[in-house]
Amino acid sequence: MTIKEQLLQTIEQAPEPLLQEALNYLHYLIEKHLNELEEQQDIEDLKLAREDLQNNRTISLEQLTQELGL
Repeated sequence: MTIKEQLLQTIEQAPEPLLQEALNYLHYLIEKHLNELEEQQDIEDLKLAREDLQNNRTISLEQLTQELGL
């Protein structure tokens, strides 16, 4: 039996008052997971930015505005 099937079976057996709490907790877990993924992406982006700085692959804001004609 898959985890999803086990969850569905447990939901069917759970008393109604617990279902709202279970739903709230599941929403919390999903949000937490998404935040962790976003945080991991931020860490990867920072590593890439640090690498760009160390390898002189950046330009100043002044240079950028000049190139863009601003």
